[in-house]
Amino acid sequence: MKGIISATLASVLVGTALSQSSPNTRDESATERVWSSIAWVMHGDRSPLDVPGFPPNLTPLGAQQLVDRGRVLRNRYIVAAQEPDSFDVSKLIGAKLVGLSTNAIDNTQLDILTGADSYNFHSALALMQGLYPPSTRVFNGTDGIAAALLANTEILDYPLEGYQYPVIRSPSVDDPEFVYVDANKLCPQYLRSLDSFKNDTQVEKTYNETLVFYKAEWKRIFHGDNIAYPLDLADYHHAYAFYDAVQYLYVHDNATKDQLNSSFIEYMGNLAATEQREKHGNLTVFGKEEGDKIRAIAGRTMAGKVMEWFDSNFQTEGRTNKLNMAFTSIEPFFAFFSLSGLVDGPSGNQFRSHVPNPSAAMIFELFSKGGSDSVYPSDEDLWVRFLYDDAKSGSLPQEYALFGNGNSQSVMPLAEFRHSMGEIALNSSSHWCDVCDSSASFCLVAKGTTGGDGNKGGSPDSSSSVVSHDGQGLKMDPTIAGAIGAASAIAVIGLGLLAATLCAGLRFHRAGSEKRREQERMIRMLNLGSAYNNDNNRAAAPDADVTYARNGIRHERVGSWEMHNGFGTNPYGTSNTDRTAGLDRVYTNDAGFYSPRPGGSSSKRPVEDDQASYFGAAPTKPRDFSLRDGE
Repeated sequence: MKGIISATLASVLVGTALSQSSPNTRDESATERVWSSIAWVMHGDRSPLDVPGFPPNLTPLGAQQLVDRGRVLRNRYIVAAQEPDSFDVSKLIGAKLVGLSTNAIDNTQLDILTGADSYNFHSALALMQGLYPPSTRVFNGTDGIAAALLANTEILDYPLEGYQYPVIRSPSVDDPEFVYVDANKLCPQYLRSLDSFKNDTQVEKTYNETLVFYKAEWKRIFHGDNIAYPLDLADYHHAYAFYDAVQYLYVHDNATKDQLNSSFIEYMGNLAATEQREKHGNLTVFGKEEGDKIRAIAGRTMAGKVMEWFDSNFQTEGRTNKLNMAFTSIEPFFAFFSLSGLVDGPSGNQFRSHVPNPSAAMIFELFSKGGSDSVYPSDEDLWVRFLYDDAKSGSLPQEYALFGNGNSQSVMPLAEFRHSMGEIALNSSSHWCDVCDSSASFCLVAKGTTGGDGNKGGSPDSSSSVVSHDGQGLKMDPTIAGAIGAASAIAVIGLGLLAATLCAGLRFHRAGSEKRREQERMIRMLNLGSAYNNDNNRAAAPDADVTYARNGIRHERVGSWEMHNGFGTNPYGTSNTDRTAGLDRVYTNDAGFYSPRPGGSSSKRPVEDDQASYFGAAPTKPRDFSLRDGE
């Protein structure tokens, strides 16, 4: 009895010691729950690149490939959770994605990002048809049945027997999110690094050894009605483009398929994989700074986006970013294969020597062991696994170890995953701007507001931030601040002048215009025969007995007191002094008649019938209207 107890105690102690010595082990017997999944998917079959007049588009075969990819994900995250006995549990372990909508798309749970090329966007649409197939009486999770219900109580389905509409983002070159799916584009440092590609010793050797082969195969394959692949691109420097065109013909042209065989296609694929790994996975080539791994820029931004998606799910305790997908070309694949150590791992040959097939997928899963669906686990209870499916016929996602771990350690604690990914990732668009030395529009904003250095530290700041925090409040580049200040001052002055013009009658005139208007006014008064007051430079109202033609020329006076009954006597005298004194004593009353000013003479002068001219008044003498001194 004592021996049994001792043996039992020993086994317990050994088991405890083993569990303590292997911190990365997990309880295989507990139920796994996936809280967030990220699928980085390659586009489906498309027409070839680099063929003049033949733009690359997703083919019907490519669309079917992506629908199949969507079905695989649906089986893994939705169907397997509902019908676990219907599938091979060893291939679908931990497949339950907590809270994921089962039949209707809930766009609040998803984040779908695609590269700028149309075949990437269309690949995303096709995959979603497999993940959430058309179905009647299934309503969008964010709108519910209320959106389908009409006022007359009729319920409508979406067209095409319940086709469902996902929200898919395809960032333009002006969007900071662009760097996560098209990082090698608009990256001058990456493009400069390719200048040294042809000068690499191994590349030059392979080029010389295969040049005759490529030219001969071009002549054999691209003839007649086949696509016009350029002869000058038939070499190892363009191995992937050549393979892309040959593979397309092999799939779509019966004569080419009969002419070639699978071994030939595999050999072409190996050459293409070697060329692409050198262009996108060479970690020794650098750009601005040594060690920046410029050739693998697409994998570095991909790693940053993966971390961002997982962090968002963690921060919201699983409410958002349940299923995240990105659709790109092959660049992120080759880059991440090198950055993560997959090319050097136990299955390295698969990642070194083969071009990912259309609809291939890299999958990251954030999961926990045990617990319940209603309680989001702590950081210490979360794990990450990596799966890859090269999209061969009948294949399913398989687990692979990352960052030099053996296949026995194909999962990692979340904290360890964060650390390893953080060493290779570019966590923000401003970091990408600095590494690439790019002049993209969002980079100009980032450089202007961070002193021109972007975000060298790679901190997970908002990728679209235009200001930075340094502990002292907001910091802005003086040049940008000056420009903003000048623009603001001009705007304020302009608004002030506009207000003065509208409210106070302010007007602007060219220099000298006031003098010209004064001259024109005096000439007009001469023509009209109006009186002029030298004291205040104001013209009196024109005589009531003057008529005008339409063209403004003066005509004869009629009924004037100067011409009535000959020459009369001017009661105010004939001298200028007397005249001035007389005018000072005369004002116009409310009826328009001339009468003495208050306090002046009370005598009244007889008025003519026109009620404006005086009897017996002497004719007026011409007045000197010469310009004043200095004018």
